Amino acid sequence: YGMALDRAQLSEIPWSQESVPQGAFTTINALLADGTRVVLSPMEINEPVLLTKLSGPNGRATLSNMMTPGMRAVTIRTDEIAGVGGFVTPGDRVDVVLTRDAGEIQEVAKNAQGAAGSTITSEIVVADAKVLSVGQGADERQTTPQISNSVTIEVTTDGAQKVALARTVGTLSLSLRSASEGGDGKNGVTTISSFGGSIASDVQAAAGSVFDAVTKEPEKPKFKTVIVTRGTKAEEYQVPSRDQK
Repeated sequence: YGMALDRAQLSEIPWSQESVPQGAFTTINALLADGTRVVLSPMEINEPVLLTKLSGPNGRATLSNMMTPGMRAVTIRTDEIAGVGGFVTPGDRVDVVLTRDAGEIQEVAKNAQGAAGSTITSEIVVADAKVLSVGQGADERQTTPQISNSVTIEVTTDGAQKVALARTVGTLSLSLRSASEGGDGKNGVTTISSFGGSIASDVQAAAGSVFDAVTKEPEKPKFKTVIVTRGTKAEEYQVPSRDQK
C-alpha cells in the first residue's frame, strides 16, 4: 500500500487472452502511459495489475481512493479496550456501539419495564462497517495487532451523521464482526433489565430499599398522659411512652 509503481517492479508474461481479468493492464506502457500510479490495495508477486487496485495517473495513496463510491469515512477516537484490545486491522468489519444515559424516554421505559437503572442503554448505531485504517495504517495485509487511539471506518452518509451525533451524547466502542458473518443483524436497545437474573434483581432491590427509606414517613412518638395533683389542683402532662421502639 502506498508504493509507486515503476518499470523495475513490473514485467510482462504470457497470459491467455480468454482468462485476462477485467480491468487488468496488458502492457507496462499502457499502465504508465499517463504517469506514475500508486498501489491502493495489497498485491502479490506475479498478480495481474488491476485498475481498481491503483490510483489514477500521478495520484497519491489517500483514503478517498480506497473508498466505495457514495460512501463516507469517519474517524472514531477510541482506546485499547474500546478498540477490542487492538485486534482491529484494516479490512475488518465492525459494529459501532453507543452507550449513554438515555433518560426518561418512552422506548427505554417500554424495554426496561420500569426496572431500576434502565436509563443506561447500549445500542448499535452503525453495523457492518469496513475498517479503512487503524491509526495511520491502511494496509489490509497488516496482521499484527496495532494499539491506536483512532479507527477510520467506511459508512453511508446516514451512518456518518449517526456517528457524529452519537459521539456527543455517549461513549462509542467497537465490536469486531466475524469474517464469515453477513448482514446487519439485530440492532435493539439493551438496558440493565436485559441482563435478568441476579444482576437486575440486585439493582432493583437496592433501588427499592433506597426508595422506601426516602419515601417512608417517620413514626410519630407515642405519649402517655400523667395527672399530677397538688392540693386540690390537678394538672395533666404528656410524657413519652416507654413502650415505643
